[in-house]
This record gives sequence, C-alpha cells and structure tokens, in this order.
Amino acid sequence: MFELPCPWRAPRSAGGLPLAVVFTLAAVAGPGSAHSATFDSSFMQSFGGGSAGPNLDLEAIAQSTQIGPGLYSVSIRLNQSFFDRRELRFDDQGAGEVAACLTPALLLDMGVKLEALLDKAQLTTLDCVDLAAVIEGAAVSFDAAYLAVDIIVPQIALQRDAVGYVSPSEWDDGINAGMLNYQFVAAQGHSDDQGSNSQYNLYLNGGLNLGGWRLRSNAYLSQDSVLGRQWQRSNTYAQTDLPATFGTLTLGDSFTVGDVFDSLPFRGVQLATDMGMWPDSLQGYAPVVRGVAETRAKVEVLHNGYSLYSTYVPPGPFEIDDLNAAGGSGDLEVIITEADGRERRFTQPYATLGNLMREKAWRYSLTLGEYNAADEGDRPKLGQATLAYGLPADYTVYGGVLGNDFYQATLLGLGKNLGHFGAVSLDATQARTDGADSRRDTGQSYGLRYGKAFATGTSVRFAGYRYSTEGYRDFAEAVWQHDNATFDRATKRSRVQASVAHNFASTAFYLNLSQQDYWNTSRRERQLQLGVNTQYRSVSYGLYASKSLVDSFGQSSQIALSVSLPLGGGSSANLALTRNDDGSYDERAGFRGRAGRDGHLSYNIDASHSERSGSSGSASVNYLAPFAQLGAGLSGGERYEQASINLAGSLIAHADGLALGHTLGETMGLVHVADTADVGVLNAPGTRTNADGYSVIPYMTPYRKNRVSLDTQDLDHNVDIDNGVAQVVPRRGAVVKASFEAKRSEKILLNLRLVDGGHPPFGAQVLDGEQQSVGVVGPGGQVLLTLPEASNQVRVRWGKAAHQQCWASLEAAGLEPVSDTYRQVQATCQPIADDAGVTP
Repeated sequence: MFELPCPWRAPRSAGGLPLAVVFTLAAVAGPGSAHSATFDSSFMQSFGGGSAGPNLDLEAIAQSTQIGPGLYSVSIRLNQSFFDRRELRFDDQGAGEVAACLTPALLLDMGVKLEALLDKAQLTTLDCVDLAAVIEGAAVSFDAAYLAVDIIVPQIALQRDAVGYVSPSEWDDGINAGMLNYQFVAAQGHSDDQGSNSQYNLYLNGGLNLGGWRLRSNAYLSQDSVLGRQWQRSNTYAQTDLPATFGTLTLGDSFTVGDVFDSLPFRGVQLATDMGMWPDSLQGYAPVVRGVAETRAKVEVLHNGYSLYSTYVPPGPFEIDDLNAAGGSGDLEVIITEADGRERRFTQPYATLGNLMREKAWRYSLTLGEYNAADEGDRPKLGQATLAYGLPADYTVYGGVLGNDFYQATLLGLGKNLGHFGAVSLDATQARTDGADSRRDTGQSYGLRYGKAFATGTSVRFAGYRYSTEGYRDFAEAVWQHDNATFDRATKRSRVQASVAHNFASTAFYLNLSQQDYWNTSRRERQLQLGVNTQYRSVSYGLYASKSLVDSFGQSSQIALSVSLPLGGGSSANLALTRNDDGSYDERAGFRGRAGRDGHLSYNIDASHSERSGSSGSASVNYLAPFAQLGAGLSGGERYEQASINLAGSLIAHADGLALGHTLGETMGLVHVADTADVGVLNAPGTRTNADGYSVIPYMTPYRKNRVSLDTQDLDHNVDIDNGVAQVVPRRGAVVKASFEAKRSEKILLNLRLVDGGHPPFGAQVLDGEQQSVGVVGPGGQVLLTLPEASNQVRVRWGKAAHQQCWASLEAAGLEPVSDTYRQVQATCQPIADDAGVTP
C-alpha cells in the first residue's frame, strides 16, 4: 500500500494539497514555468486507467495556490507587523485572480490618513479602496498558504502615535464578572524559647466588574497563638475610567498619587491621571526587595502600616520583584522572621523619577476626603491637588497643594531631561503646622533627584537627597503633632537614597543605600545592600552584603557567598557561606530540582550549620497546578521544629460559571474554547481550559494590545481550531473575554475506486457538502480528508461535465481503524445522475 506518514500535520496549500507536492510540480516545471502557458504532463506517469480516461488532472493543482471569491478569516499585517485577524471579502478580478476588499473603515482603523486622500463623499460611498492607486508606494499582497494579507503603506500616510499608544476607541470594558485572589500561608511549630506556636495568614483581594465600573477590596487576616487575631481591610473602592482626560475616578478607600507628595491612605474621592493610558515610556515603578534568609523564613512587606505581601522563602538569598506597591514613593518595611522565631527588619525607601513629562503632556490628581491611617486613630480631613506639565526643551514643571484646617503644604518643582547625562529634578516645599499646644511651626523641605541609564549597562535607578528645616512637618507628623501636646520634636532632617544596578554579559551588580537622620536627636537610620552575581562555565556565583543601623531595631550585618552548580534536568546544587554581625559563620548546602513533564513541580532540600544555633535542615515542595499554586515545607533545628503550607490562586465568576486559576493581576483575561477541555494557553503557562472550555489569563497589560495564543500542540486529533490567536485591548481592571471556535472533525484516509474498478484521476478535487475543497486525489485513488463529524459523503470532480464527477458515501460501517488519529474508508465513487450536476 502507498504510505502516507501523517500528511495532515504537514503545511498545506489553500486548496488542501500538501505543499511538498506543489513544490515538486514547480521543480519539474522549471524556473520558467511562471511564463509557460501549459505544463507537459508527460513528465508524470499515469496511475491506472478506467472510464475516467487519461488518469491525470492537474488543473486543480495548478490553481491550488489561489482561493475563490468569498468571505475568509485572514490575518492582516501592516508594514510587517501583525494588526488584527478579521473576515475580509475577496472579489473576482478576472483571469483567475482575486483581491481583498479593503473598506475605508478598515483602513481608518489601521491609521491610514484617508481623510487627506479622499473626499467625504468617497469615504462614505466607496465599497473598496484601491490602496495602490490612492497612495504612492502602497501595496497589497495575499499569502494563500497562511491566509494572510500583507499591506504596505508609507509612513507618511499613517497616523503617528507614540509607541505603545492605543486609541481609547479600542479599549474594552470586558465582561461583568466577580473575581477573588486568595493567598493562605500557615505554619505550626515548637521552639525552646516560645513553646508551641501556630500562625495563619490569609490575604483576600476581591472585586466585581459591572459595566465600566470596578469595585475592589483588600482584606488581611492574621491569627497567631501568641499575639492573637488581627484583621485589616484596605483599598475598598469603586473606580471607572475617564478616557477624555486620560484619568480615573476613584470612590472609597485608596491611596493618593505619590508622584509629587508621599502617598497617603485616604477615604473619599479622587480624580487622577492613569499613566497606563499614555505611551509605554510613562509607566510606573515598583521596587525590588532583596535579602538573605538563614532558615526557611517568612518575609512580610508593609507599606504605610498595611501588609502588602507575605511569603515563605527557602534558606539563602531571595528576591521579591512582583510587588504591587501603592503609590509612587514612600517607605517599605521588610520583616524577615526565621523559622526559630528570630526577627530582622529593615526599611527600604523608594521613589521614582516619574515626574518628568514629554512636551505638552500633563498629569493631574485631585483628592478630597479624610486621612485613613492603619492604626485607626483620628481621621482628619485631607485635600490634595497636583499637576505636572511638559515644557519645551525637555523641562517639566510640577507642583501641588496638600492640607486641611491645621496643615498646609505647597510644593513647586522643576525637572530636566539632560540627555546623555540623565535626568534631574529639584523641588521645594513650604509647610505650616498648627499643633495641639497652639504652637505654629513653619519650615521648608528641598529635594534633589537624579536618574540615568548608561550605555555600559549601568543604571542609576534613583538617587536623591532631601533636606528639611527644623520647623517642617510632613502630613503624618502634622497629624500626630495636632493630636498630641507632647509631640516628639525629632522630625526628619535629611534623607539620602540611591539605587545602582549594572548588567554586563553574565555579571549583574546592584547597590542600594539609604540614610535618614532627625532634628534634636542623634538617631540615624542606615541601610546598605550590595550584590554581585556572575557565571563561569555554567557555575553561578553570588556575593551579598547588607548592613543596617536603626536605633529601634539595633544593628545588623550580613555577608554571604553562594555557589550554584547545575546538575541537569533543571536541578542544581547550592552552597553558601554567611558571616553574621557577631562574627559567627553559617554554612548551608542545598539541592533544587524540578519534576513533571512541564516542570511545574519544584522542590528544595537544604541542610545548614550555624555557630550560633547549631544544625538545621529544611525541605519544601511547590506545585503549579492549573487551578492554583500549592506548597508545603518542613524545617527543624536543635531548638525548634516547624511545618508550613501555602496556597495561592484565584477564581472568576462569570455568566457561564466559575473558572479557577493562578493569582490574578490587576487586569486579566478569560479564554473560552466552546465545549473543549484541556486546551493550554501560551500566555499563562500551566493553565488549561476546564470542562466548560474556560481558562484564566492572570496578567494582561491595560490599554495595550494583548495577543492571546492557544497552545494547540496537545489537542485531541478530532478537534480543529482554525485560528488560535486573538487580540484584545482591556481597560485597567477589566476581565476581557477571548472566544475561540473549535470544530470536531474526523481524519479519514479514503481509498476511492470508480464503478469500473479504476481510480479517479490524480489531482482531481474532493469537495464536501458545502462545495468547499477538502482534498486532492493522490496516487492509487487515495485521499486524506478532514471532515466535520456529521459529514457522510463527498464529491470528486476532475471537470465540469457530469461524467467528470462522482460521489462517494462515507458511512460509518465502512470505517476501519488504522491508527489513533485516523481511520480508513474503502468507497466506490458513484457517477453523477446528469449534467445538471445533481448528486443522488
């Protein structure tokens, strides 16, 4: 028998013929075939005879690279970049040629300046635009093999938007849905110092989307057998977009914008620019928190007294780079709690140089409400207004007012882009505070900030200095002074902070430092972190050093050297040596690995010895399931034992049911492949569609074109998805739905014979019930078909006359299993009844 090695998996031409056959015919025809009127069929041997006459028909093959007139779903590429996938009409142009109809509406969506090229009457009456005739240098071509239309338009004829900008007309509110993020960590253990102890931490981030409104609320529950129960709720608000002003309206509990003043928690109303609506170059910033854990430790990050993040990390260096920090500046308090109960803290100030704006660009905020402190003390009124505007010559002016009945602050600043020398800003703040003791304090604060990314790979992400006079108060200090007659006069005097990073080849270096001192006291806070990571012959080396000095927490320092040796299969061995502030040393050896087909199961095993606390060990395992992230760990030493578990995930409730997934970001997607389970999504590794065909994409970029791609590699052989790619533009916080159509089909190897025992001609077309070409007859009458499961007959055509056509039945009784992916059918092709072409 003639062998066909899974040919339905090979690329095919538009007519269904394997491209290898097309290329073979082209090679036989020779390089001049494009100009030849005929093809010499004697080069090909006839396969049998019979009533069909000469058993060869190449007309279908010759036309196989073209498509007929009609509607087709095609990919559209503009100047070699993917634009969209849409259904276009293809019209007959004569001489066997078809052309895509490009409507004025489509071209306007693509940014073509048709208003300058056509009058209003033409824009409203033209059905299709001849782009090449209207725009000099424009061209349109069609790739039938990939069903793609390539459009070339000179840049001068296109609208020029900033890179990454998407018109508000394309923003999608998404669907009405409810969502919930959950993160649960629990630990239970025993230590000689504290006895038995259990801890439970639960973070909930829930919301509801209705129309263009987004309702959100964060909650935090902590249960400790020693400290008791603690409940916090923050960021409970409703929000909607204001596209005309590139901003948002927020009602409820949230944080003020931190680009001019430090970010403050408030309860009230806020109008503010959303920089995500602007080009990519104006996006926000969140800091990276780094440190070293001596045991399997709990790391918690707080901002303004509110807990933002909590997780357990294995022994060794750790890095938290997925914080969703509230506001653009302030102080993050990092708490590292070791498994034996020891606790270390440090403060990481952060800020951005995001107050620089392009010429004629602007940013604003207006907040009215009350101060919403985490300690639930007095809630004085709060009002804030800020504005930044881009001036010519790369200058930016910014300023704002902040205050209430006992505090007023006014800030004015100027920023400058220095080109190759980086960027700098200088501002001054005048503040007046009325205290509880009827004393009025006034003062000034001056700030200098600098940022620069060097061509060598070094970047100064932030460097700044702020000096405040003795009478200056920030808002939090003013609230405390107003409510307490015994106000501590140790207000902030100066603060220095800097962050430097360098990446070159296989070496990375970072340096973070900060220092803050106070009036009328010798109190000083210092924090220094230094890290170097490099690689030599697949072995990674790391050096980490930190030193902190804070009066209330004492002094601490660490120096750690680590080595990581790959062992293959995604596993590695790790060695580390740490010197502590008291001169003692810790040694640690560990093994990390991955398991499973996709590597979604990871595990860590560590053993260590400390001159201070003796020997200890830990083991942990984490699994990235399609519906959540799961983890568990054990650790123990000479004076303690501890077991911990962690669970993180999300759920989205929508009109058709409930979908579970990984931890959600601010903006998310919902994939729907109708009635098709276990389909992967390339945007969200580890997730697959559930029994109803739904899957969650945890992270999407708001106000940007997001490409959603299905992973069809492991699809059932009876399932076909014609287009596994979609493009969506979500608003911030939206749940956008991307739907895909899946068709059930049967893969059939059809062996055809004519009623006289011969075979249909080689190259004859095979049509389904919709008269669409689904295959071409090969040698020996074999045809490979992909047909809808309900189809039970096909038509074979090698000419227009009735005697040049026949039909064959594909009844289930005639099917023979050949492999797991296709079945074989032996069928006799029955003649057509008459020249009218009517199938019996």
